[in-house]
Amino acid sequence: MISGEFLMPDQPKAAALILQGASDYNALTGLNHELALALRARGLEPVMVDLLDVGRMKQDLQKALDEYGPARILAAFSFSGMGIQLADEQGSLWPRMRIPVVSWLIDHPCYYLARHNYPSSAVMRLYSAKDFVEFQRDYVKAPFRTAHCPFGAMSYGKEPKPRAFKKGETPLILFPKSLGQPGQLEERWGYLPYAIRRIIRDAIDHYWGTTPRSGGVVASVLAAADARSLELRNDLPLFCFFIAQVDNYIRGQKSHLVVKELLKLPVRIYTKDSGGVDTEGAMALLMKPVTYDVMMDLFHEALAVVSVNPNVDDNMHDRVYSSLGCGAVPITDINPWWRQKYPELLPTSYDFRDLSVTAAVERVLADPAAAADVAWQAGQKMRTMRSFGKMVDEAVEWALLMRYFTFNFISPLEGYVRHGE
Repeated sequence: MISGEFLMPDQPKAAALILQGASDYNALTGLNHELALALRARGLEPVMVDLLDVGRMKQDLQKALDEYGPARILAAFSFSGMGIQLADEQGSLWPRMRIPVVSWLIDHPCYYLARHNYPSSAVMRLYSAKDFVEFQRDYVKAPFRTAHCPFGAMSYGKEPKPRAFKKGETPLILFPKSLGQPGQLEERWGYLPYAIRRIIRDAIDHYWGTTPRSGGVVASVLAAADARSLELRNDLPLFCFFIAQVDNYIRGQKSHLVVKELLKLPVRIYTKDSGGVDTEGAMALLMKPVTYDVMMDLFHEALAVVSVNPNVDDNMHDRVYSSLGCGAVPITDINPWWRQKYPELLPTSYDFRDLSVTAAVERVLADPAAAADVAWQAGQKMRTMRSFGKMVDEAVEWALLMRYFTFNFISPLEGYVRHGE
């Protein structure tokens, strides 16, 4: 139940805007679909705002304002910072419309930095990983509201079902590979000054020399820069440049390593390219990428889904949340969060030093019924403790905070004056 008086029974109907932009494989459209279902279940009418067509966007916004008015639009919700910077010749739209924006940021702040340090009291940043919150706190230091709001189990609005197996069938195991070839990035680095190339290389070597798991790359970038007497802590643009290069490259390397192992196994790999890996004689099927909604249908059908985490310690790839939400076994690399929260799934997990993804997949195939049962119980735990709906409940509470403190502030303490805005 959403707190506050916004959705009391005697109030007129209320809405929430969903800011819709473009993304690879229509992934953000899929997330917005889940968001719309969750908002409607909580008594809010979701209103899609098409950011890709300026004329359509204006029509969507005007229609929402005409039908509900700003007082009955809880907030605009956004993934990846889509639409937070909407403005015209008079400035930012959101303060003028008196509508707060709550945006889930699911990538490291080094990517699209402007979305992470946009200075508006009408915008609140929600990070899926504590690692990203800490970088925001320690280095970006953007003004106004920021919070940690991890993902919840995602099922695309469909009820998951326990897996059943026919004798002799080969269960479906998927790997949606989303990153390109690290070799291509290396080629582009060839145009960079030597000092930059050296720090990037040293950071990569430092990372692989100290990290057997999906940890962040910030410490490795700092170690490499410090060794070369370059101070990055107070140079945010250059710092983020280095982090982005190293982070993207290492994620690509990990994806490349996983593909090499999976090629010899009966799995489906959905990819734009094989990352330069020799696919001759492969047992795996290499498939072209599909849209998010098609992939979610496959998640509901699959026994298991292979995932490679972003370089974080305190969260997982959203693919893991989708696997557990849809009832599939997540075959993922281990980080401290995973080890603590889901120890029952460690036997079918892997890392990049001692535990191979081959062994994890083979364990699943050796006894698919047992693996599916363990994953079903783990999925029930996540769906109960951290559903997508509970994630949305948190975001709605933050939206209520934003409406009060940004647009409807009345001090409960006599003599208190709101500072700094």
